[in-house]
Amino acid sequence: MTQLIKEVQEYLYKTLLIQIMPRHWKNKNKLPFFLLNSYDFYEIDLLESHSLLMINKENTEIRPSEIHNHWKIIQEKYPDECIYVQSVISSYNRQRLIDRNIPFIVPGNQMYLPHLGIDLREHFRKMHNRKTTHVSPATQLVIIDALIHTVNEPTSPRILANKFGYSLMTITRTFKELESLKIGQVLRKKRGCVWIVANKKTLWEQAKNFLQSPVKKRIWLQHRTLDIFSGLSALSHFSMISPPKLPIFAIGIDQWKQLEQLGVDLAPTSEDADCELEIWNYDPKLFTTTCFADSFSLYLSLQTYEDERVKIALEEMMEKIVW
Repeated sequence: MTQLIKEVQEYLYKTLLIQIMPRHWKNKNKLPFFLLNSYDFYEIDLLESHSLLMINKENTEIRPSEIHNHWKIIQEKYPDECIYVQSVISSYNRQRLIDRNIPFIVPGNQMYLPHLGIDLREHFRKMHNRKTTHVSPATQLVIIDALIHTVNEPTSPRILANKFGYSLMTITRTFKELESLKIGQVLRKKRGCVWIVANKKTLWEQAKNFLQSPVKKRIWLQHRTLDIFSGLSALSHFSMISPPKLPIFAIGIDQWKQLEQLGVDLAPTSEDADCELEIWNYDPKLFTTTCFADSFSLYLSLQTYEDERVKIALEEMMEKIVW
């Protein structure tokens, strides 16, 4: 096995938590001799799909047009995706490969795998050096989903990407974040990785200090009633605290943009308003089947309140959760 394929293994493990087991491509003899002389070929399983690595033997820069011609010949002989591998490719030539839609991996530097929705560049490595105080919005969504719904079996990036409409790359990054923070358990499998949640209460304790309020903005509205109660309006449903004078509703940022296009009447102050509206990072309807926001998102939205009555009501609400 070449040194370069070992570097590919290490790169995929560090960035995507994927362990690959390269194996020689048995049908490579169907290729013209000049390609056999120029490349090594290994088959791998990558995120539940088969791929063929075409590894530059000489490891010298080849013109993207030439790589494209070679790649097309190989792709005609291989039923799945073919990925070009080289240790060093100039940024200019990498962009030319992207323009031609040729998948490639430059270990430790960049990978472009459009068939898997992956475009991972140099800046991603710098992100791992930051001290994490809060998880990304996508990771928070995955955690709250696990807290709300019954988790009977491990879940994979592909399942969650399909569920939430995120790219596969985004959800793969959430798994990296979950593992680094030791939230749940991430296990690497032959064709990718899975996330296991053994106990919801333990998950909440592990994650809550890294979760943020879903509220991006609060505004006052006139003449408007919405579907999901939030804030103190929702908390009064889950506890003995009194409801606020004006009802409080929540809406996701994408749904708010649609509502704005239809037209809304903003109120300059609370005295002129009929309700308060919280604009959330995500649609509150994702995690509730009632007209009240879910308990976990509600807790996060109110946890910084200094009012002792609110703190007591939040504790009362969390004590009622059936783990």
